[in-house]
Amino acid sequence: MMQKQRRAWDDLPSTALVNIFSKSSLKDRIYNLPLVCKSWANSSGHPHCWASFSAAPAVDAFVKSSSPYDSAFQDPFDGRRSSDPQIGLLGLQSLIRKAGGGAAVTSVYFFPFLTSIDGAPNDDALLSLIARFCPNLKHLSFHGSFHASEEVLLEVVRSCPNLDLVDFSDSPYLIPSILQEMGIHCPNIRGIRRNGVVQPLLSSSLIKCFPRLKLLNLSDSSIGDRDLLTLVTGYSRLEYLDIMRCQSLMLYMYIIKGAHRRIAEIHYD
Repeated sequence: MMQKQRRAWDDLPSTALVNIFSKSSLKDRIYNLPLVCKSWANSSGHPHCWASFSAAPAVDAFVKSSSPYDSAFQDPFDGRRSSDPQIGLLGLQSLIRKAGGGAAVTSVYFFPFLTSIDGAPNDDALLSLIARFCPNLKHLSFHGSFHASEEVLLEVVRSCPNLDLVDFSDSPYLIPSILQEMGIHCPNIRGIRRNGVVQPLLSSSLIKCFPRLKLLNLSDSSIGDRDLLTLVTGYSRLEYLDIMRCQSLMLYMYIIKGAHRRIAEIHYD
């Protein structure tokens, strides 16, 4: 019987390698894959290898992920934050260059590029880069960012009309003024994640600004019964809702019982 010949990894078409590399961790793309062989090094230089700055196997992980510290949001620098704001800025600039000058970038988790707690904030500088060079951005995680100005946040919103999924975890940016502009300039928003403090009556702003919202993760947030009721009765398109570990909810079982008829997937405890 004739033995089937095995093809080497480096014989794969470059398009196949690019597709594989784009789904690997950012750490592997930076430090490991280009060193395997010449064909891998060549393929790793393709802009679409750098379209995503996260390791999310599925894009919905930007919203559905239960924690910004899980595998979908791996830190390629292993938590090594510099107190020099220029270090993170140069790192992000380098990745944007790899992604064809930023045109190919669709997903950004920019926590790894922020300065350490004893350094000068570089949030505005990072967001300005994103606004200037990533016009096709679809998924953005603000996780861990606390110091961005409203002016620069609005610059990002107005420059990235294709935003689809937004993670506001551990950031103070989920406020009516930002949401209003996002609703105007980013009409395709379909998923939002938020933990921590949720302002009372914020549910009304969400419904008004994002009528197409399908995915909403409020796990570990301060949402109360009144806002939850507003959300589950005000959204006709909502398909996914996560309210795990929301300690301010008291009557949620009664609310969820009716919501199950309209929302396909609900996570609660």
